Order: sequence, then C-alpha cells, then structure tokens
Amino acid sequence: MAARVTVVTVGRPAAGPWRALAEDYGARIASFVPFSRRVVRPSRARGAPARRREETRALIDAVPARARIVALDAGGRPFDTPAFGRAVASWIAGDGLAFLVGGPDGIDGDSLAEAAGARPVDRLALGPMTLSHDLALIVLLEQVYRALAGARNHPYARH
Repeated sequence: MAARVTVVTVGRPAAGPWRALAEDYGARIASFVPFSRRVVRPSRARGAPARRREETRALIDAVPARARIVALDAGGRPFDTPAFGRAVASWIAGDGLAFLVGGPDGIDGDSLAEAAGARPVDRLALGPMTLSHDLALIVLLEQVYRALAGARNHPYARH
C-alpha cells in the first residue's frame, strides 16, 4: 500500500469557498496517495497557552501510528517549492505523513515534542507573513498536491 497523507486541523474551514477548496485539493491529493483529513475540536480553555497545549495534544492523538509528523509553525523551516517537493518525497517514503495545522493560537512546541515521543517531528513555516487558519490550510494542501504532481511529472507542477 502507498504511504498515506493525513492532514489534522483544529476545526474545519467555514462553509463556502474555503471548504470547497480544501475538499478539491484533498481529492486531488487522493488521486496520487491515500489521503484523509481529521478534525479536532478547538479548545475552550481561557488562555492562549492552555488552548495551545490542549489543541496540540488533540492533534497528536489524531495522528496515525508511526506517521511522520510535520507541524505548521511560524518558527519552522521555510521551503521553496522544489525543496518542499523533495522533502515531501523523503517524508512520505516511510510509514505515512501527517501534517498538523494548529488553531489561531498555534502549536505548543513542548507539548508537540512530549506527545510525539520517538516519532520524527518536523516544523514547516509557510512563510514570514501571518495567514488565516483557513488560508494556511489551503496553501498547505496546494503545495502538497504540487509536490506529489511534480514527483509524477504531472503538468500541474509546471504552472
């Protein structure tokens, strides 16, 4: 079986164009590899640090066993498109790949490291600008699709 790609998010995109785009790119990714989206509930904790911890633990709990974890994090490693394509090819070669998209407060690094245990964890920055939660998800899905398309010499990767 081909390696699986899972995207785990805090909440789901609002109905309308955001959700339609997420579903479209999810279907495109699924044309190349098994793909799933998992959603965890936003935390109701009062403070941002507590919300980050609670949501990060929920995100990790939703990751398939043995999958490599790549967390979207403003402090993570930025990639250009070709480098991201190579990284996805490397990451997906193992027991699956899980991208984590935190809520508006982000991901708690300490909870991520603790909850991930021995699994490899990478941190990915989409860029230096702040993106809305829904837009970050769309950018991630589009870039994953572009990386998979490029690996198969699909014409999408060239435009």
